Amino acid sequence: MNEHSMMQRLFMAKDALKSTIQKMLDLNRQLKSLRKSKELLADQAIKQELKLLNKVADHQAKIIQLYEYRMREKTGTE
Repeated sequence: MNEHSMMQRLFMAKDALKSTIQKMLDLNRQLKSLRKSKELLADQAIKQELKLLNKVADHQAKIIQLYEYRMREKTGTE
């Protein structure tokens, strides 16, 4: 994989992680307002979605770390 392609993938991965984090923040705001209204079913659904998004964000962060490592490794050997 060439350096341009690697940079492009890194930027796309970072953008995806930012979107995931933003979605998690939005859901946390919804969860906070639902707790005031005591809607348990919606509360559980949001908690499940947050759990899934947390796993996705963790995976995306690992991908970003891998790309950054490979880029450092590649520039260090040249």
